[in-house]
Amino acid sequence: MSECRGCGAGSGIIGWCRICRMVVPHITGNRPGLIESSESIEETKKSLGKPDSRPYSVWSAIRKLRTEDISWLWSDLGKSQISRLGGEPPVWEIDDEDIELIESRDIAEADPNRLRRLQRGGLLPDGSHLSWADGKFVLDGVPLDLPYRGLNKILRRRRGMEGMNWRLLLLSVSLANKRFRTERSREGIHGSEETIHPVILINGIPRSFGYNPWFHLRRNRYPPGHPISYTRRWFEGTSWMDEWNKLGPQAEQAIRDDAVPTALHIKKGRLQLRVRRSSSKWRKLELESHPEVWAKIVTWALSPPNSKSQRTLRCIQQALFIDGDTQIISKQDINGIKMLSGIVNENPNVELNNGKRGGFRVTGSSGAVYLVVPGVGGHNTRFTVRGIGHTRQHEDAREIPGWMRRDRPPICVVETPDLRRLVIGDALSAVILALLDDLKSQNHIDTLRSFILEVRPRRAENREVVEHRQAENLRNRLMNNMAHFRTRRYTVLFPRFWSVLLRLPLGERMTFTAMRRGEPNITFDGCTTEFSTQSQLERNVVYQMLEASGWQRDREEEVSRGQQRVYIRTGTGVQNLANHVEGFAEMLEPELTVNERVRMVTRPAWTFFERNNPGIGALLPRTDQRLD
Repeated sequence: MSECRGCGAGSGIIGWCRICRMVVPHITGNRPGLIESSESIEETKKSLGKPDSRPYSVWSAIRKLRTEDISWLWSDLGKSQISRLGGEPPVWEIDDEDIELIESRDIAEADPNRLRRLQRGGLLPDGSHLSWADGKFVLDGVPLDLPYRGLNKILRRRRGMEGMNWRLLLLSVSLANKRFRTERSREGIHGSEETIHPVILINGIPRSFGYNPWFHLRRNRYPPGHPISYTRRWFEGTSWMDEWNKLGPQAEQAIRDDAVPTALHIKKGRLQLRVRRSSSKWRKLELESHPEVWAKIVTWALSPPNSKSQRTLRCIQQALFIDGDTQIISKQDINGIKMLSGIVNENPNVELNNGKRGGFRVTGSSGAVYLVVPGVGGHNTRFTVRGIGHTRQHEDAREIPGWMRRDRPPICVVETPDLRRLVIGDALSAVILALLDDLKSQNHIDTLRSFILEVRPRRAENREVVEHRQAENLRNRLMNNMAHFRTRRYTVLFPRFWSVLLRLPLGERMTFTAMRRGEPNITFDGCTTEFSTQSQLERNVVYQMLEASGWQRDREEEVSRGQQRVYIRTGTGVQNLANHVEGFAEMLEPELTVNERVRMVTRPAWTFFERNNPGIGALLPRTDQRLD
């Protein structure tokens, strides 16, 4: 069995043990599979002439490197012959005051002439047009991320700039600057400095995101300026696009979900490369302002994952800017990983989690079970602790269902200043040891105490009592559910009120007052039925019901009582009430529909009302009372 490249333990055939594969991404920002071997690094150094670690020496070596990979840089298509009504734009250039305005974006107090000049823009040596407006640069109508400080330095030299395809170079730089973090970066699988390859995102979405109907509505996943607005046609003829075209559809589909290390960044107009400066320190260094250096770095960055060009760039990032043979994982981190491995291997209550999140499954002295996952958590901790239930030592002990664990917030465990000073391996070890003795740790971690109480085994309750409580809970939920309220009101209560109107004797009087919140506004003299209307629509429905069932206003009684809307029944209405019922039931249909197309009941509203006149008779059960 080969040794692990991280901690030196047995690793099988992969080259990294399981614990290193879990922890190393949070040390280096990249998963172990993206860390280059010493042989590859030495080969890259040799090809560049073994420069020293000073940035100038490395950039100089890259500039002098002979390669056909950037032949596309001189694929000048000739200046476009476009006649402009306002005359030929000037050569593009910006001064210090322009840069200050671009970075501040404070256009309210800016000189209008300066804003107008920036918006008009100018021509690059290849004839492409570059301008700035509304906080962004536009190249021949295409918004892009532009290292304007570096570009300004290059164009001021004026020598050796002939015949270069500036449009293609700047669009390639802008594409290489795109970063697309996946959800998996928060699950302990990918490092924090990894991204879906920007070329994969041109004209499409990775298949792991293509099935989410809300993908396009989530701005954190789909930011403005995303390369999905680009097209591969712009980059035809570049060496890196030729490599992608050679892969073929099947090979490209197989690597669509592969992440690559973040490399190029544009910050305040400077094109920067993320590089390692010591065993554990990563920095972003500005590239030399030279088109060939830019073209080579961009070509390597945009080449397919695991290609020779990508590996060359990773070697440069990981090893060329540090002195000596400093390992990418420091001795302190290695010792921390070894300590963590010892705890996992020697304690039966700690095991590696086989789920997609990875992490460590810890069983505390209380019997509570926790999942510790390395990665950024609440309060910027380097780990996340989740409660996942109890060991179920008793049959009647409770366990948190899987669906509840997914939505359950993590247990808040804050890193103290002393813990933050430790490397991540030691920090994870300290947290796991605290969880192993959670009965003691709960004295100073309140969130542990509440979780232990929640999952502590309890005596099984009587099944009938549990079912009764569930029924009560459902009833309470239905009481506050507007869909249920409206459905019951228009399919149960209104039909009952209709049956009362049809059965009361001739000469019966009804008082119909103004609406009163929570109180009945319809009462009868000869029965205890009470009803309330809650909107003008409902009042209109009641008016039609009264007319159809033989009720009329009694003006004399209104004067005698000093009330308005007193009705008396003077007739029984027609025998077949179908047309009348369908008329006022149609008014209730919109109330039984959601979003104008989703019905809350399967039957039409009129089917709930009596359509054959029953005549005068006894009131139906559950109608001689308040209807609510």
